[in-house]
Amino acid sequence: MKMTDTDLLRFLDTEQQAAYQHQNTNLSPERVRATKEYLRSAYGNEEEGRSQVVSSEVFDAVEGMLPDLIEVFTSTDKAVQFDPVGPEDEEGAKQATQACNHVFYKMNNGFLVLYTAAKDALLLKTGAVKWFWDMRRTPTFQTYRAVDEMQLAAFIEANPTAEITEQELVTPAPGEEGMPPRYTVKVKTVEQRGTVRVVAIPPDELQVSRRHDSVLLDDCPYVAHVVQKTLSDIRQMGYDVSIEDVKAAQNEDDSEDRDLRVQGGNWGWWKQDDANIDESMTRGWLREEYVLVDFDGDGIAERRKIVRLGPKILENYECSHVPIAAWTPYVISHRFDGLSVADLVSDFQRIGTEVWRQQLDNLYLANNQETVVLTDAQGNPQANIDDLLNRRPGGIIRERTAGAVRPYAERWQGIEAMPMVELLNSARENRTGFTRYSQGLDGESLNQTATGVNRIMDASAKRMKLMARIMAEALVAPLFRGIYKTLNDYCLDKLSFRVNGSFVEVDPQGWRDQYDMSIHVGIGTGDRAQQSAYLAQMAQSQAMVAQSPFAAQLLSPANVFNLQARLAENAGFLNPGEFWTDPATVPPAQPQPSPEQIKAEQAMAELQFKAQQEQQKFQAQTQLEMQRIQMDAEAKLREQQASLEVQAANDQRDAEREQLRAQMDAELKAQEAQMKAAMESQRLEFDRYKAELDARTKIVVARIGATGELPEDVNEVGEPVPTAADLRHADMQSALLATLQNLTVAVEEMRRPKTIIRGPDGRAEGIA
Repeated sequence: MKMTDTDLLRFLDTEQQAAYQHQNTNLSPERVRATKEYLRSAYGNEEEGRSQVVSSEVFDAVEGMLPDLIEVFTSTDKAVQFDPVGPEDEEGAKQATQACNHVFYKMNNGFLVLYTAAKDALLLKTGAVKWFWDMRRTPTFQTYRAVDEMQLAAFIEANPTAEITEQELVTPAPGEEGMPPRYTVKVKTVEQRGTVRVVAIPPDELQVSRRHDSVLLDDCPYVAHVVQKTLSDIRQMGYDVSIEDVKAAQNEDDSEDRDLRVQGGNWGWWKQDDANIDESMTRGWLREEYVLVDFDGDGIAERRKIVRLGPKILENYECSHVPIAAWTPYVISHRFDGLSVADLVSDFQRIGTEVWRQQLDNLYLANNQETVVLTDAQGNPQANIDDLLNRRPGGIIRERTAGAVRPYAERWQGIEAMPMVELLNSARENRTGFTRYSQGLDGESLNQTATGVNRIMDASAKRMKLMARIMAEALVAPLFRGIYKTLNDYCLDKLSFRVNGSFVEVDPQGWRDQYDMSIHVGIGTGDRAQQSAYLAQMAQSQAMVAQSPFAAQLLSPANVFNLQARLAENAGFLNPGEFWTDPATVPPAQPQPSPEQIKAEQAMAELQFKAQQEQQKFQAQTQLEMQRIQMDAEAKLREQQASLEVQAANDQRDAEREQLRAQMDAELKAQEAQMKAAMESQRLEFDRYKAELDARTKIVVARIGATGELPEDVNEVGEPVPTAADLRHADMQSALLATLQNLTVAVEEMRRPKTIIRGPDGRAEGIA
């Protein structure tokens, strides 16, 4: 039968209490002790006036191991690599390797995540990381100036999520009074961006079922991440909660290690401040639980993710894996929690603290000896007490009795304690495997020969490698599988990033469900020089083999590149491609020909050379012939162009002559017409004059016949006296005669042969 929410809450509360009791009873006190010893806090047994120094064995061991452990995973960009299952998976596995490393080291602060998880484990038994797909609300603000209302409306329509947060009217410039108003606006846009987040979680926030018997959490029946979140954080995660829901989740069971981590022992400080902040910053405990439970009632327990805020279940669905990985430096078989480095050296710090305090107290007393003062029978001192209490260099001490003052000799016993200190250091090194040689120190009592030091360092490196292997298998491998799975499930966009100086683009949706993965654990600083020496010897061997007849059978370009790349990585260079070219990226070379092929190629080359010479000779001759033909064609073309130019000049000259002739004929005809009109006018005038003269003659004759006298208007010869009309007629006749003479001259001039005057270019310029 399917579980109800009430049954599920009862089941979760039972698992929660069991995990909390185990953590608070067994783990929390030891973590508090380790933290205090790491911080060199006082033990509480100090005495006034005595040395209160605290030794630093825990701090020295944790901080001494941490660099070598972190360097294993950060000294190369190939710490984690996906191996293909079949030949068709080669490209996908390569892309998965590049993408997951990019997500962890670039998109997340991979170094800080590993550093925190490693340090938590070395100090607090357990280091844990968590990965998840994070859809984050990212607001962006932009300011636009001098925009009108139409532009604003178009922008809002194109960006529905945009919101105008500020708007200010722009004062119009002179001459722009009639234009539409413009504004300066501040626009807010909100984007939902998803990415794989990887975080290191504090050990006190991780609760694991006490029934779990492995450091791996894949099959753990109950895993919970208990974290404090504000109301704003929870709502931003997409959950619909109220302020009352958050307040109902504030009563989480306290633990000593959480108390010490949160505020140095001042637990409950955040509860006191809640009254002074807004409701959105009210905090409550959000539980993200991964449980094996038969919720659907089919008789088989399935892995479910349940998110709850106090008694309110916010999310409940079946999931594929636990997105949390944890590790411990020293694994205890069949247990989740193991031992930390602090657990191994805690007693040495206590003993060392006591030895240091006693030696310092002894040194104080030896350097500041006590004084014995002689007294009489009544107990009165036989010396001046004030002089003894106020001692100074060059001062005096007054005695009443000779020898009343003498020093109380305190012998310094530090020399006798040195073997004890050396014994403690040797025992601590044997227990942890981390020696003073790993730190570049010298030990007076240890084997100082080169062989002895190398053996000690080899033994220490093996312990560090074992610890790194545990971290790789328990923490790093599940982490990168989780990154791969999260990208495959949620990342719908292609990832673009730089690899070896060039950009690559990968699509997580095109990957297979699973690839085999191998973890390449690096080497510690102590072995790096030694391995580089071995690699250098191998490089010399490769150089000798390359000169031998067995080079083709024993050596390939890939072998040489791999060795040189490893040398570059050991030298601290993460990208060997800066110095060496991977032969896999170089096109394959052509195979070497046989002697017969070489002879055939030589003969072919000779034939090709002769053919090439003949071809070049033929091309030269052809080129000369083409040049001659081209020159002849150009000469003919120039002749044709000259002939055409002469013909065009002649045609133009003839046209000009015809045009001039037509113009002269037109002028002649116009003058002839004008002359005819003048002659006709003169004839008419003459006829009128003749008629008038005849009429007057007849009148004169009649008058003479009538009177017998000559009229006054008749001259002596019997002719009438000329009138104004007669004179005008005479003038017209003279003008007519002159016109006729000019016309005759013009006609003769036009009929005279003419000579055409031409310019330098052959064009007509005038007539002579």
